[in-house]
Amino acid sequence: MRNGHADQIARLIEPGRVHRSVYTDPDLFELELERIFSRAWLFVGHASQVPEPGDYITTELGRQPVIMCRHRDGSVQVLLNRCTHRGAKVVNERKGHASRLVCCYHGWAYDTDGRLVTVPVPEGCGEGFDKEAFGLARAPRVGEYRGFVFASLAAGGPSFEDHIGPMKGNIDDLVDRAPDGELALDAGMHRYVYNGNWKLQLENVLDSYHVPFGHASTVNKDGVQFARREGDSKGAAVIETKKKETAGSWRDRKSFIVGNGHGWTSNTTLDDGKRSSPAFDAYKRVLVDKVGAERANEILTPRLHNSLIYPNMSIMGLNIHVRVIKPIAVDRTEVTIYPIRLCGAPDAMNFGNIRLLNVTHSAASFVQTDDLESFVRAQKGLQSSLTDWVDISRGLGDEEPDRDLNATRGLATHEMVVRAQYKAWLGYMREAA
Repeated sequence: MRNGHADQIARLIEPGRVHRSVYTDPDLFELELERIFSRAWLFVGHASQVPEPGDYITTELGRQPVIMCRHRDGSVQVLLNRCTHRGAKVVNERKGHASRLVCCYHGWAYDTDGRLVTVPVPEGCGEGFDKEAFGLARAPRVGEYRGFVFASLAAGGPSFEDHIGPMKGNIDDLVDRAPDGELALDAGMHRYVYNGNWKLQLENVLDSYHVPFGHASTVNKDGVQFARREGDSKGAAVIETKKKETAGSWRDRKSFIVGNGHGWTSNTTLDDGKRSSPAFDAYKRVLVDKVGAERANEILTPRLHNSLIYPNMSIMGLNIHVRVIKPIAVDRTEVTIYPIRLCGAPDAMNFGNIRLLNVTHSAASFVQTDDLESFVRAQKGLQSSLTDWVDISRGLGDEEPDRDLNATRGLATHEMVVRAQYKAWLGYMREAA
């Protein structure tokens, strides 16, 4: 698979099944970095992470280190984190503030829009040296929607609007919950690594089939009692909700796909009369004051439970957070989870959401640890060479159009969304070939 010819790659995906090598072949993984993560629109960060000029965060798009920073004119810049002199990373910290981005190796300094500002001992550079030609490389394309910043490392390809367009409503669902109409990803993060392929996490985001089995240890009586002993009523409430899902409602949840590998699973109302608490009641009053009772009721009946923006990020609509998936090796993946603060909501509401996230999706939580165990076991099981195919056929042929949402609908216990992800995967991999 080193050459990755289109016909070779096409043979790995069949209706209702994929070849196990898509999870285990190191050469194929390298092609994914080249053909997906160096071309697709990838989530970089949120504008709230760089609120003031000079603020920055660093991350990686695939293996390529980048800086997302706020320039003096208010624009958000996505710069390649590589000094144009000798190639060292210019910024090593995960986040910070700087009026100039200075390389530690030889002191070359760049403005926050990437322009080279200072070269120590400039006479050594020789006649004709042009600082304008040595600025930090910029991501060829950058797009932003309601604070969510994406970039593509390819100069050509589908536009940001074509890529993100079908998912704008899902982002709106989340942002509109904030009384001030803005989100903030400024409450820290959870980061962990698991020994499995990146697509295992991607597939799991919209998979309701695993809930009563993969999370059996979470939704049993002991799990709820532990949450209560720890004094986290919100965590216990979410586990109680998952218990109800295992009793039948999880079978009825719907999933939706809209092309480009994107999709989401449906949600029920956030205000069902059973989740009342002083924090939630205060939040609802603030929301009603801002947008009116009718609009508040619409906002509190979102269309998403989980939402996936292919290929590297998801939004959780129940215990709200953004998850970013980064491939490291064919059998190693990094996941970063950012709690979301609803701007304008009472502090008690935001604090409760963050506490809830700690209980459910931190590296030592109830829910996420169940999933990571499944991913690691799957990666180990896929080493078996006597069975070459992975089945993803549940619900094949049962998909139906949803004209109201301009989407395709199926049961979330089916595997329609996984098949849609591999359709997008194959499109990237074959087109580049």
